[in-house]
Amino acid sequence: MRADRPFFLPLAIMVVSAIIAALLFVSAFVAWLAEIFGSLKIPCLIVGAFMATIATIVYQVTLKSYFRQIGEELRVVYSVSRIVRGWIDWASALFGATADNEKEGDSL
Repeated sequence: MRADRPFFLPLAIMVVSAIIAALLFVSAFVAWLAEIFGSLKIPCLIVGAFMATIATIVYQVTLKSYFRQIGEELRVVYSVSRIVRGWIDWASALFGATADNEKEGDSL
């Protein structure tokens, strides 16, 4: 691959073209089924159920483990932030009490 050739724009065009092609395919499939069934509702339900099944399978096979991993990482970040918050509260109480004592000593 040459460094002087653009990469992002052709990739974006390819992704957009693939999405448009998928939408056109699904709409043509629904229109074809509508001619067979004589109604638009039944093909929409069939294609919708099929797409929901595909989405569920993709989630279960690939994305579920990634979401679980992200959840674990967020729990670690939350735990660390609670520890840091405890240190900040401790330091604030320590230095805040010292500052309050100095203010009281100045007023005497």
